Amino acid sequence: MSAVDTVPDDTHQTTQARRRWMRLMGIAGGLAAVLLVYNGVAFNLALHGEDHKPRDPATGLLVGSEPRDLGPEDGPCAALFIHGFGGAGTDFAGLPERLAESGWRVRVMLLPGHGTHPRDMGRQTPETLLDAVRDEVRGLRERHDTVVLISHSMGGALSTLAASEMPVDGLVLGAPYFGVTYRWYYVLPPELWGQMTAPFVRWVYKGRLFMQVNRKEAREHIVCYTWLPSSAIRTLTRLGKRARADETLEKVTCPVLVLHGRNDVASSPKAMEKALERMASRDKRLVWLERSNHHMYWDYDQEQVFDEILAFAAKIRGAEAH
Repeated sequence: MSAVDTVPDDTHQTTQARRRWMRLMGIAGGLAAVLLVYNGVAFNLALHGEDHKPRDPATGLLVGSEPRDLGPEDGPCAALFIHGFGGAGTDFAGLPERLAESGWRVRVMLLPGHGTHPRDMGRQTPETLLDAVRDEVRGLRERHDTVVLISHSMGGALSTLAASEMPVDGLVLGAPYFGVTYRWYYVLPPELWGQMTAPFVRWVYKGRLFMQVNRKEAREHIVCYTWLPSSAIRTLTRLGKRARADETLEKVTCPVLVLHGRNDVASSPKAMEKALERMASRDKRLVWLERSNHHMYWDYDQEQVFDEILAFAAKIRGAEAH
């Protein structure tokens, strides 16, 4: 084949390559435009999405998210309730009141960045969240002989970390977050997806439609943000990683009660089992909930959940009395 014959082929290949490059650039530009519009719309919805929700006129907090103190002030036993990611004390339904009625001093805390506005949540780090829990535990320890931590979801990771470094007499982990439940269509681990998409997707929608509770009527009673900043999701991922680390779990020596929905679609049951197995505590109990999803304090196994926790608290109280 002569040199003259190859020129058209080279020109054709160059043209084809240029067209492919232009198509790729067009797709990339289109995706960038979609992300730009999405982030803009999401930001505005997040900015004003909480405005319609009722707030306490004195504090400005979302109604239902206010910190609460219940039960006798001078009792020997106290329980700290630590809620989940984007949530509030309503995560626990009526359990705080039930425990207070049995003679416990109850403190239902509000984590930093919660109950105000989602942008405040995006400013938090693992340390700011953990520091808030530490302060609450210290305050209760100064006034009470026995302190138990009762948690939900991300609160479980925070409780585990606190129990690994502070004197705690009991640990109740409700659907604790040690990792996200994996589903076959994720292809990659969900935490990795979060890291990959966070620089491009700044806000994630979490409305009542995506609230993981099988008893649908319960959704109206659970206070949570409608939009979540992706930076907060990265903070959650870092907390879970720290909580499930061997150097954390080997320092958890207090009695532990775990309650977890077998089909929880948010907090991974498998990650929880691995973490519980590695905890150093000699007194560990796992209760599987067959009819509950992630919000197990509100779900169909609610009475079982309450009974198990009240019995655990009575056991701790009895042990401390002797």
